[in-house]
Amino acid sequence: MVPFIFDTYFRNEKTSHVEMDREHLSVKYERYTDRISYVPYLFDEPTFAQMFEFLESRCMPKGRTCLPEYLKCMNLTEYNPYDIVQVTHGVMWEDFLWLKFPGEEITWDEVKVRD
Repeated sequence: MVPFIFDTYFRNEKTSHVEMDREHLSVKYERYTDRISYVPYLFDEPTFAQMFEFLESRCMPKGRTCLPEYLKCMNLTEYNPYDIVQVTHGVMWEDFLWLKFPGEEITWDEVKVRD
């Protein structure tokens, strides 16, 4: 199974690098800032469960009434946080944190939902 790799950004500032090994349930995590609102975790060794919880927090709630319609709009057939954040980049209305995946050449201006 291929690791799930992404960088977190606060607007256009790269704030961390994450590699989630789904086979061994381990995480490699590098943090590039001390600003708590700019990264998933301030401590240096989050567990796999904590990082998965972070991904889930960047998705719509699993119990959302219109979930099937949301998934259909994203061309997804099931609720899977890995797949959802790859489509949405984990962008939320409440903050400016987002995820960027290997090979992507995108910026905050292309994924943001507000200024």
